[in-house]
Amino acid sequence: MKPSPSALRDYLLQPQESVLPLLAEQVFGRRAPLAVEVGFGGGEYLDWWAGQNPDWDFIGIELPPDCILRAARRLEQAGRKNVRLVNGDARYLLRELFGAGSLQHVLMQFPMPWPKGKHAKHRVSSPIFAATLADVLKPGCCFELVTDQDWYAQEAETLLSANPALQVLSLKENPKRPFRTRYESKWLQEGRQIYRLLVTVKTSIPAPRTLGIQAMETLHLKLTPTPAAIEALRGQRFQQGNCVAEVKEVLRAQDGWLVRLLAADDTFSQLFHARIVLKRDERCLLRVDEVPRPYYTAAVRFALASLGAVLQESI
Repeated sequence: MKPSPSALRDYLLQPQESVLPLLAEQVFGRRAPLAVEVGFGGGEYLDWWAGQNPDWDFIGIELPPDCILRAARRLEQAGRKNVRLVNGDARYLLRELFGAGSLQHVLMQFPMPWPKGKHAKHRVSSPIFAATLADVLKPGCCFELVTDQDWYAQEAETLLSANPALQVLSLKENPKRPFRTRYESKWLQEGRQIYRLLVTVKTSIPAPRTLGIQAMETLHLKLTPTPAAIEALRGQRFQQGNCVAEVKEVLRAQDGWLVRLLAADDTFSQLFHARIVLKRDERCLLRVDEVPRPYYTAAVRFALASLGAVLQESI
């Protein structure tokens, strides 16, 4: 299913191009309660939810690009005006995109359970996620988790309730729900159990943000590195604390070179390009390419600085 260009234009947000945290009034052109669905899949529930609550605004966050495409098409066909979509990792973006006490409800349905112990930091039940909820949700408002894994629901109940700002309201098996996606209905027909956990914020506790407001700098090299030195970047890896960067590919471009990079701030990873621009006076510029523009995290800044240092040493 391919969305029309207007679907992506109307529904896909590019928060990395905005001042953060987002101001919902600027996104939707009105003041209204704001809810977020984390991991909306094909957008079935998000579409229904927005249709049932026209006086609310909704933002869905999802990582696979094909989910964004399917949901945008669905929302366009339904004519929803109160929904926007964000492509990215909600474990990181939920805190970075939304201000303290700005959300009325956060919904997460059937997340990846990450059953192995070494992957526990990815789970919704992590202390970091609990701290995020205690920040972005208004006091008295809810986080709702729906899963088909009983151990996952129980672990989330235990660990989220350990945060003093949060209170578990209920954990129910096969609760009545006004809308079920086709996959949820299929699982119930197969005899699988569904669990819903509701957690409320008692008091708001601020959590630190990672993104600053400073612009991304352009590095100036006094002399142009040789093509061999630029090609030698391929495969190089840099690490400093929780920041990791790796050069995935080096490509020639019309004005110089493109370097494809993977940068990771702990568990938050981004692929982007750095552009090496060759100047006529033998100087060159090194900057982050704007398409696709990454979030300017510490790892992205570290990646650019590391490239610049290696190239400078090669001259």
